[in-house]
Amino acid sequence: MASSLQTLLDTGSQMLRSQQFADAQNVAATLLQQYPGNPLALLFAADTADAQGNTTDALRHLEAVPPGSPHHAQVALRQSQLLFGLHRRAEARDTALSVAARISDPTQVTALAQVLTDCQDPDAARVWLLKALERFPEHPQLLADAARAEFHLNRIDEAEEHLATLLRVQPFHAGALHLRSTLRTQTLERNHVTDLEGRLQREPNRLNLEVAANFALAKEYEDLQQYDRSFAALSRGTKAYRRTLRYDSATELASQAAIREKFTANTLPTLGEGYAEDGPIFIVGMPRTGTTLVERILTSHSDVGALGELKDFPLLMTAMVRERLAASPSGEDDIDASLRIDFRELGRRYIQSARQLAGGARYFVDKLPYNFLYCGYILAALPRAKIIHLRRDPLDTCYAVYKTLFFNAYSYSYDLQELADYYVGYRAHMDHWHHVLPGRILDVTYEELVRDPESQARRVFDWCGLPWQASVLDFHAQQRPSMTASAMQVRKPIYTHSVGAWRRNESALAPVRERLERAGLIPPGDATPPTH
Repeated sequence: MASSLQTLLDTGSQMLRSQQFADAQNVAATLLQQYPGNPLALLFAADTADAQGNTTDALRHLEAVPPGSPHHAQVALRQSQLLFGLHRRAEARDTALSVAARISDPTQVTALAQVLTDCQDPDAARVWLLKALERFPEHPQLLADAARAEFHLNRIDEAEEHLATLLRVQPFHAGALHLRSTLRTQTLERNHVTDLEGRLQREPNRLNLEVAANFALAKEYEDLQQYDRSFAALSRGTKAYRRTLRYDSATELASQAAIREKFTANTLPTLGEGYAEDGPIFIVGMPRTGTTLVERILTSHSDVGALGELKDFPLLMTAMVRERLAASPSGEDDIDASLRIDFRELGRRYIQSARQLAGGARYFVDKLPYNFLYCGYILAALPRAKIIHLRRDPLDTCYAVYKTLFFNAYSYSYDLQELADYYVGYRAHMDHWHHVLPGRILDVTYEELVRDPESQARRVFDWCGLPWQASVLDFHAQQRPSMTASAMQVRKPIYTHSVGAWRRNESALAPVRERLERAGLIPPGDATPPTH
């Protein structure tokens, strides 16, 4: 006797949540046999295939949903998510937009908005979020997503209004509290310090609130130049967030060292010719070192498009390494396999994917900071690419990273010792690439950039082979969205008050300073003064 459709779906969904993929696959096969052509059965089969990494099979199941199905919008949104995962962004965006006007369910609207945001179009995401908010004016996820889109679009007043509504509906919404503090420089006359402290006192055992509200407090106290209180809140927030992470510093640093050991000065000529196309400009380094500032300067040029922090290169390379490992004899590890992939094909796949976001521009900027890990691989796959490496005072870098809540990224940044160790590893990695790839990476120093922006910008444009345009120094007037944590800073003219900022918390940062001194990265007793 056939099981009911809903019973099978419920059972299968539980298996997927428990990562019992083989059992879920059996349920999917039963559903397809007992309910051929049923949209819900096909959706579940697609989810099961995707959970096992079979995106092509997942799309095939969705394409089998009969035309005119009442689940058409849900299917199309799922297709768009899968297409995005395959780096087919133009198709993903078009597929999502094809059903946008027929979507009414808030969950589906947020899925639509996420696809559009992932495709670097927060403006379009906001349009559909606002339409949905007309019907559901107090829906928490719609409000949160609208405020986030407005943050990226520099629509600060609207973002604050949506956050105010959200916090009225959900007073302890952690993301809203954090974003609210980020939107403006706080003043003695206008801040949320008392409000944040009160919420923490009322709900002391909410971990997500403890994280976000303390990071928000740290930012607001810093704005108010109350640096001891700022660092105390920051310490509470980082300790709370670190408890949520499964990060192994030794494993991370060993992986980097393995790359340095095997990708030597003799390696690059053995990797093939790569995909020789002009256009890619990579900006790499630690986060919070001026990477977004250089990106905004470059993309103010009429011939240069922006890709934001695109994860395509490491994702595509990882996929090709997995393909290699699956097809290779045993005994080959990840690093060995990474040096035996088809680098020309990697470059071709990257260009095909990246140009979907480049807006027709001949040149484009990919500013994912942690691409510093892959400089040799980038130049093997894309021999005409330009790599720009941002450097900043080591202590200022570590302080700026430590006080930023990245959400699901940079797990090393929530413990001072782990942060210092990672910074030492990063510098060793970049020194290695400069040795292996002499003359192939341009170092730009943040302090020199903010003190003499025109001469440093000219260096960058000369390096990229682009003609100078004086208008690039008006980067802060760009209306283009900024999709990074530096979105508010790059809306302002260049300033220097972040130089030497670590001195404001010198004693608290002593563990970092001692580690950097032992590594020989800063001289003992460094006396860089803060700029207020």
